[in-house]
Amino acid sequence: MKTYDNHGRLVGEINTSVQPDGTVITTNTTYNTNNGQPISQNISVRDSQGKVTTKNIIGGKLLP
Repeated sequence: MKTYDNHGRLVGEINTSVQPDGTVITTNTTYNTNNGQPISQNISVRDSQGKVTTKNIIGGKLLP
């Protein structure tokens, strides 16, 4: 899901991916509306046993 501001510029994006082993990966990325560069990204990984790990990236992004 993508979020845009009133001028049609990309502000944020949330992606969810389910892997064959039951792992769920969710990314939440925030973008700079002036130049479209990623500001930060939060990555949450939930394994098949329910354990959640998170990673925060500032000034870029690791996953699409």
